Amino acid sequence: MSEQLLHEVLAEAYSKEFADFDNVPRHRFSHSHKVKMKRLFDGDVAPPTTRTRFKLKYVWIAIILACLLVLTGGVIMFWADGFKGIVHSDHIRLYVSDIEGSPETIEKCCFLSVLPEGFTLEHYTTGYSMNFIVYRNNEGEDIFLIQYVKKEFDPYVNNVDVEFTETTVNGYKAIYAEHSKDGFTDSIIFWNSEDYVFELSGSGSKEYIRELAEKNEMSGFIDSTNEQRDN
Repeated sequence: MSEQLLHEVLAEAYSKEFADFDNVPRHRFSHSHKVKMKRLFDGDVAPPTTRTRFKLKYVWIAIILACLLVLTGGVIMFWADGFKGIVHSDHIRLYVSDIEGSPETIEKCCFLSVLPEGFTLEHYTTGYSMNFIVYRNNEGEDIFLIQYVKKEFDPYVNNVDVEFTETTVNGYKAIYAEHSKDGFTDSIIFWNSEDYVFELSGSGSKEYIRELAEKNEMSGFIDSTNEQRDN
């Protein structure tokens, strides 16, 4: 839980607590009030009122939030089915929840077997823990496919004006989102496949990107060959 979030919670609580007093005219203390105040300072203290207890509730909220802030080191966690992450002001660092039994290196490089019309393989880079593949059409639009070893999956993903939604890709747990600005829409999807985690992104709605991921999982990816690696 961040200090900014703690401040916002307390500010909201404060505004709700004192909302009823914004437009109240200036109060003049009565004689009975002065008598009660004198009794208070003389030590004859009355039990706390309901409003006092109400204020104390927010004090306890502040104490609890402060303790959580200390215990978590100021970290806000992101949770989704099959995924988790650490939330920052402008991005989320994602992880997968379960890596048991998954390969520790890329044993086969997966290429898309189903592509939208006009797209062809433009570039790819392979490694031990991640493969990066780019497809492009004649209009200069790109589709990106990244294949991760689950143990090494920890991308930094923009979360400004973006909300991730849980979904599935051919039965595998997935999250996806889209971002629209100036008439352009870009989308991204992550799915926790059998052996690897895949990231697919490009222009178009999140449903469009998810459908492309679904088709490729159902059809099966194209394995890399020595000839392709030499290109």
